[in-house]
Amino acid sequence: MTTPISRIIGADICRDGGSYSFCFYSDDSQWYEFFLRTRAFENAAPASHFPPVIYLGSANDDKLVDRLTWEEGRNFLDGVEYDNERFRELVAIVRAEGKS
Repeated sequence: MTTPISRIIGADICRDGGSYSFCFYSDDSQWYEFFLRTRAFENAAPASHFPPVIYLGSANDDKLVDRLTWEEGRNFLDGVEYDNERFRELVAIVRAEGKS
């Protein structure tokens, strides 16, 4: 997915125990969620998070539009400037390939 970001809605950590969410509007006037699902409740998980996915609307709407590799996730976030603590944490996790 190469949907350009036209406006950032926000970034936060979810109440499920550690998933991260980065929401934005695209040039197509739709909003999307870049989502990192936590692996906090798995025994001996190889990483703290699953690779990133992008949903149309909220992850809760279950409208998956793309599954990204860690490299694709890094490329997607490269150049995004957003001064937000949770966004910086999300970017760090993606750069570390799921290891927080």
